[in-house]
Amino acid sequence: MEVFVTGGTGEIGSAVVKRLVQDGARVIGLARSDASSAKLRASGASAYPGDLRAPESWVSRAASCDAVIHLGATFSEDMGRVDRQSMLALKQASRHRKQPLKIVYTGGIWLFPATTGDSLLTEKTQFAPLPAFRFMTETIRTLSHGTDLNLTVIHPALACGQTTGPIAEMTAALKEGRPFETRATSQTKWALVEINDLAALYALALKNARFRMSLIASCIPGISVGHLASHISARHGLPLEIMTVPAPEATEPLTDWAAGFALSQSVDVSHAQRATGWQPEHSTIEDLVVSLSK
Repeated sequence: MEVFVTGGTGEIGSAVVKRLVQDGARVIGLARSDASSAKLRASGASAYPGDLRAPESWVSRAASCDAVIHLGATFSEDMGRVDRQSMLALKQASRHRKQPLKIVYTGGIWLFPATTGDSLLTEKTQFAPLPAFRFMTETIRTLSHGTDLNLTVIHPALACGQTTGPIAEMTAALKEGRPFETRATSQTKWALVEINDLAALYALALKNARFRMSLIASCIPGISVGHLASHISARHGLPLEIMTVPAPEATEPLTDWAAGFALSQSVDVSHAQRATGWQPEHSTIEDLVVSLSK
C-alpha cells in the first residue's frame, strides 16, 4: 500500500510513519523543509516537497496513492482555513479515480462536549467543539459528502509519549520541583492514549473495509488530573502539586488551542477496539505511567 502522510514529522505523525513502514507500507510524507525531508527519510519514508498552505503543490500526488493520512496542522491563525482548503483540494483531485481514495482524517477529543457523572462520550455523541477546533467539524462534513472519498475520522484522546503529553509534562514538573500548571483542576478528567498505540490504530484503520467510520482513540477512558498526579508521584517518590491557571489575558477563542485541558471528559473506549481489532498495549494507567514517566 502506498500511503501519503501530512504532518509525518510531528510527535504523532512520526509514530504513525514508523508503524506504517514496519507494516510494509510505502510511505510518502509531505515535507516543507530539508530538515523534514531528512527526518522522513531517516524513518524509512520518502519525502514529497510541499506545503499545507499550497495544496496545489501536493494533492495530485496524494490522490494517486492508495490512502492519505492527514495529521498536518499549522497551529496559526489560518489553521482552519488551511485545513479546509487543503482537504477540499484533495477531494477535488480524487474525483476521477476508479476507486474512492481512502483518507484518515484527524479530528480530536475536544470536538466533543464535557461529560458529567458516569456519562461517557461515544462516536455517536453530537459534536460541541471548542471554538479553536470548530473548523474540523466543517471539514469532516465536507469530506463525508459524496462518494469520492472513503473516510475514516480518528479522534485522539490526549496523546502521551516520552517527551510530549500530560504524563511527560507532569513528570518534568515533578523532577524540576515546580507545580504542574494547567487549565484543569484536580477533579478534571482526561482521556489518554499512548502515542504508539495511537499509531497502531491509524494503521488498522487503513486496512478496515468499512466505507465510513468514526473512531475515538483512547486507552484510558478518563482519569482525574489529581489521580494521575498521585500515580506519577508514587512512581518517583516525590509530591507533585497541581496548580490551576486561567487562560492568558486577551486570549482569542479561535486560537486558544489549550482550552481543552479544562474539559472534563470520559469516553467509551470499546468501539474502536471492536471495529478494528485494536488492542492497545497501554490499557491501564499503571502501564502508561511506568512506560512514560521515566
